[in-house]
Amino acid sequence: MSSPTPGSANAHRPAEPWLEELDILVRARYPLLYLVSWEEHRVDAILAELARAHGKALFQWSITKGLRASGTTRAAPLPDDTRNPLDALAAIEKLGEPALVVLKDFHPYLEEKGVVRALRELAHFLKSTFTTLILLSPTLLIPVELEKEVSVIDVPMPGYNDLLKLLREIVAVVRRTNKATIELSREHADQLIKAALGLTMSEAENAFAKAIAHDGKLGPEDIKRIQDEKRQVIRKSGLLEYYPPEESLGNVGGLEYLKAWLSQRTAAFGERARQFGLPEPRGLLLLGVQGCGKSLTAKAISAHWNLPLLRLDMGRIFSGLIGSSEENLRKAIRVAEGVAPVVLWVDEIEKGLSGVASSSTADSGVSARVFGTLLTWLQ
Repeated sequence: MSSPTPGSANAHRPAEPWLEELDILVRARYPLLYLVSWEEHRVDAILAELARAHGKALFQWSITKGLRASGTTRAAPLPDDTRNPLDALAAIEKLGEPALVVLKDFHPYLEEKGVVRALRELAHFLKSTFTTLILLSPTLLIPVELEKEVSVIDVPMPGYNDLLKLLREIVAVVRRTNKATIELSREHADQLIKAALGLTMSEAENAFAKAIAHDGKLGPEDIKRIQDEKRQVIRKSGLLEYYPPEESLGNVGGLEYLKAWLSQRTAAFGERARQFGLPEPRGLLLLGVQGCGKSLTAKAISAHWNLPLLRLDMGRIFSGLIGSSEENLRKAIRVAEGVAPVVLWVDEIEKGLSGVASSSTADSGVSARVFGTLLTWLQ
């Protein structure tokens, strides 16, 4: 049994930019913040630590439980029923102590004019206090009246260090209870964490637990099982198709120079490559007649590099609604970046963008804008 503690060089990185920005905004006494995230439990833990660091009380509101103190006992009791948004905002104004107040899934009520007015007045009141109001929601919905009042922070998915910490905690529990076997080298643990990138902490924890429950151990063969968990994330997007890495380069005829290059660049995804400064491969253009094996090669590359394969269908990008094609491409790119490292297979790209030259007259410039978005991202 070898040590499952990869990436020791990554253990002491500076705080993530979004955390630094959140800390600065709280210290600067910004009254109204909007955190965009699916991960309530993860954000709750971060805000609890932030409140302790700044000596503030922490309050949370939800439509089911109303406004309540989190982790502290208040001398002055809160009103009995604050599930109504207007009642909650009125209670927040009367808190009388420095605090972080989190409103969970508050975005549906931002369509009510009375709530928007009350929230705007509360934001003006909080400017002279040490209380910060935080809206926490998986989607961004800001009425025009609040655009100049609120600061938005996108909470990224868990990074390498977050998943490394989670894996270490799981390994410690497994070893303490002796309910499973750990067979991970540093390199395999590094690959396992990379396979989980793009999952929430809850999804990653479930994926690790599922891999252990499958055969009573956690080893290199579980890398593929963790990758398969990403299929749910891809499927929900509706714009990308997930292909498990099944083909091999041995099924591809010829292309000896390409195969040699792929084998050489396999090492570019490891921890040693990062320490050395070797960049990961960015892209590859396969050009050939139909039936010459371009699609098979793309599938074989993902298997050879042990990375999931995502197929971007340009036909799904273009839809009938004005402006939605560009947004579809941006959404597909965000999903691909969120589950990276992956092999993104853009199939039949010349057919999907064939009308760029005459786009201004044929489709009001949609193809040209989509092509421009894609080129900007590629750079």
